[in-house]
Parts: sequence; structure tokens; C-alpha cells
Amino acid sequence: MSSVAPSRSLQASALTFVILSIGHTVQGRQWTAEKVFRNIKGSRPWACGTVGWFQASPSSCWGLDPALASNRLSNTVLSRDITAAVLIWSKNPAALQDPLNKALATIANAILWASSAWYAKTGVNDNAVLVGLSAALQAYSVFSN
Repeated sequence: MSSVAPSRSLQASALTFVILSIGHTVQGRQWTAEKVFRNIKGSRPWACGTVGWFQASPSSCWGLDPALASNRLSNTVLSRDITAAVLIWSKNPAALQDPLNKALATIANAILWASSAWYAKTGVNDNAVLVGLSAALQAYSVFSN
């Protein structure tokens, strides 16, 4: 049985998802404090927006246990799955030779780039830069293996 060396760049990419998750939570506290958002307090959009934002924030980190993650990659929240998949790939970069894994990595990377572009278009430049850096690192990590 051959041993595959872990990929440091993929490990770093997985770490960026944890950092994005923390930033996601911090930013939620900021935008939910804005006057325009407080004006809809008590409404369905307010409830769904607030709960959804904070629910999604830590979910990016839930997939960090590869033993658990491999059992739930097909039926959980996308951000959690991406984190789990990147961590699994970091421990076994050869898995990215599988066309399905490569396709999933490509889709995940496209989502990051699209998110970065959306943030830039809507003037949320700090998010645009951080998500764009994460996208660039993931692209390098995935496509150089």
C-alpha cells in the first residue's frame, strides 16, 4: 500500500474556509445591527436572514473530522461539505485525480469566485478580497495536484 503525502496547500485551503466561517459570523453581527435591517425586525425575512446567517457560519467548520465527513458529503450544507472535502483531499491529494472529486472542486472554486465577484459588485470589498484570496489558494491547490 503506497502512502500519499498530505498537501500543505490543500490544508491551507481548508483553513481558509474556517477563517471565512469566523468572518461570516463577525460580519453577521455588523449587518444585523444596521438601521435598515432593524426596521424589519420581527418579520419573516428578518428571522430567516438572521438565523440563516448565523447557522451557516459555523457549519463551514463542522466538516473538519474526515471520518465523519466522508459519510455525509452528499447530504449536508454546501459550505460544510466543501470544508470537509478539501480537508479529505489535503490528506489524500490523489483523490483529486477522480473526475467526480475534480468536478466538485471546480464547482466549489467557481462558487468562491462568484461570491468574491458579487461582494465586489455590491461594494463589500473586504469580503471580496478575502473570498478571492481563498478562491485563488483553492484553485492553485486543486489544479496543481
